[in-house]
Amino acid sequence: MIPWPRALTREPGTFRLAAATPIVCTGTNDAGCAAAADRLRAWIAKSRGLTLSQAASGPAIVFRRTVAPAGEGYRLTVTPSNITIEAARDAGFLYGAATLFQLATQQAGATGEIDIPAVTIDDAPRFAWRGLMLDSVRHFQPPAAVKTLLDAMAWHKLNVLHWHLADDQGWRIEIKRYPRLTQVGAYRFNSREGRYGGYYTQAEIRDIVAYAKARNITVVPEIEMPGHALAAIAAYPRLGSVKRVSKGPSGDWGVFPYLYNVNDTTFAFLENVLSEVMALFPSPYIHIGGDEAPKDQWDASPEVQKRMRALGISDTKALQGYFTDRIGKFLLAHGRRPIGWDEIIEGHPSPDAAVMSWRTVESASEAANLGHDVVLSPAPTYYLDYCQAQRLGEPTCRGPEIPLREVYAFDPAPKGALEKHLIGVQANAWTEHMPTPQAMFRAVFPRAAALAETGWSTEHDWNRFVGALPAQFDRYAAFDLPYAPVVFAVDVGAEPSPAGARITLTNQAKFGALRYTLDGSEPGPNSPLYTAPFETAMPVTLEAATFSDGQRIGPVTSKRLDASSILRRSSWTMNQCTNDLPLAQRSRDGKVSMVNVMHPCWIYRHADLGALKGLDVSVAPLPFNFQLMHDITKIPLDPKAARSGQLEIRRDDCAGPVLAIVKLPKTRGYRTIRTTWASQAGVHDICLNFARRKVDPVWAIDWVQPLRKE
Repeated sequence: MIPWPRALTREPGTFRLAAATPIVCTGTNDAGCAAAADRLRAWIAKSRGLTLSQAASGPAIVFRRTVAPAGEGYRLTVTPSNITIEAARDAGFLYGAATLFQLATQQAGATGEIDIPAVTIDDAPRFAWRGLMLDSVRHFQPPAAVKTLLDAMAWHKLNVLHWHLADDQGWRIEIKRYPRLTQVGAYRFNSREGRYGGYYTQAEIRDIVAYAKARNITVVPEIEMPGHALAAIAAYPRLGSVKRVSKGPSGDWGVFPYLYNVNDTTFAFLENVLSEVMALFPSPYIHIGGDEAPKDQWDASPEVQKRMRALGISDTKALQGYFTDRIGKFLLAHGRRPIGWDEIIEGHPSPDAAVMSWRTVESASEAANLGHDVVLSPAPTYYLDYCQAQRLGEPTCRGPEIPLREVYAFDPAPKGALEKHLIGVQANAWTEHMPTPQAMFRAVFPRAAALAETGWSTEHDWNRFVGALPAQFDRYAAFDLPYAPVVFAVDVGAEPSPAGARITLTNQAKFGALRYTLDGSEPGPNSPLYTAPFETAMPVTLEAATFSDGQRIGPVTSKRLDASSILRRSSWTMNQCTNDLPLAQRSRDGKVSMVNVMHPCWIYRHADLGALKGLDVSVAPLPFNFQLMHDITKIPLDPKAARSGQLEIRRDDCAGPVLAIVKLPKTRGYRTIRTTWASQAGVHDICLNFARRKVDPVWAIDWVQPLRKE
């Protein structure tokens, strides 16, 4: 089960769950009980193909309203004669049903009737806030996709959807008083995407909020301020701090300079917006952003500086504090609590404001010491835009990889003031690199399962958790929920050896039996078991997969090995020269490469130069669609490079002897360029660095193929 319950006692016997099993509510006209019963009935029908009876006879599943367990807690009792779910609140009924659903789906792929083991489970959550943030700005998800996410959150026992609805790339919420926010702010146009956008009508938002409430999920809206405000300022330029702004939102990612000004008319605008937001969202919290607000425009604006003098504010950091405090007081006056990213504490807001700490655990402790309630959402561990694996075939994502085990290993372990003020944990699905709902779901699951266990359970055991994932993956499949199976994917390492190739097999989970074949056939439960690195002759087609209890639990990895392919390296398997901003980016021809967009440069390790005469390199230009503010000055440029850029290949390191310099070709997609060099000797690293005069485009490598001497 995921998340693991607080207390579980195994009892003798089993309960036979069959189509004739009725679900009974002991209270009359108990809408919460009826909703949980319907939810359980639907889950069982979808996953096991059983339509449970509504008749009230025979061994039954009984929902009983009690005084305790309180809050979101529940007691689940399974005996051979019946199953009882007891709870004081509707949330307890829902979570008891979710646990029973998991008990009924323990075996991957099994359908029909099942014997559920007799147990007594007393359960309640560790934290009150178990959140998932959905960024609907960078890429827009239709309402149906948001509802699918809410459905999955419910049986993961996650109870807060933090909804990011406004940013530089779009305004996604209808505000009737200001129609240009969606007429102009909801759509962007650029050569990479064309016209892109969309927004949620107020009717759609009310429907989604009600849908969430029925699943014990609070939707917390976020309206970013004072920064990340370009979409709103493009719609209403009078809100900005400069005279000229873009005619619409941007298709670039990163940090923009556009901040709301601090005029009373702008505060009136924001208060009017928030009034409509509060009417749509009954959440006790309203998220006001507050992160990544560079003060350049405020520093340069005579109007802003005049306003600061009138307010007696000495610097623009303090001005953001004034801004946050003024908005916070407005929300508090309307019975809502402001919550913002941890930068807001720099302006010393009221202790009534909650803080979402994304930068460090230390910033969370600082906020708690100042009296703020805190939600921990640390980057990069809980940032779901980071890659789940650094391997060929992964989708666009941010590097380096944050594997599932690292997400699971994070434990807030609050101490001091943080122990009193920590209200929960949250992971964030920033969608710059998730262009479709399917990509978003794949980034969220199964990492949301690891988050759920941290938010709900005090007992953490990686081996137990990873052993439960095959059944969890089967539940995802039953609900047509895209997910990433990479934790069980086999990574194949191959190096030249006297026999041909030396093979190493691993998986992220360090779990299960790795089985393989060498004849190109799909491995099965009786295929050779990998126990240690081995050697094989070439050419050969190796296929490998992870097995548990005789069942394959991960995808099949296939690798063709011969004298040439064993030397090939991809952008994923070579080392980045630096780690400034590595991203997995998609080219026009659909290939995804890992490239450091600030410094496109790779190291090919341990090449036997005595056996090589050069390299074939597959290269392509990618658009530089990033706003980096002052960090853009850190990008190394070379005014002496060819106008189109050049690929420099050096021995040992990037300052070593030149092996070859090649002017880059005119191309829209990937193109292979050949480099050769004078005879070399010995085993050396090779540096492949793109030198350029300007930041756009970013040149990327798909693969590097060493050329053997005849």
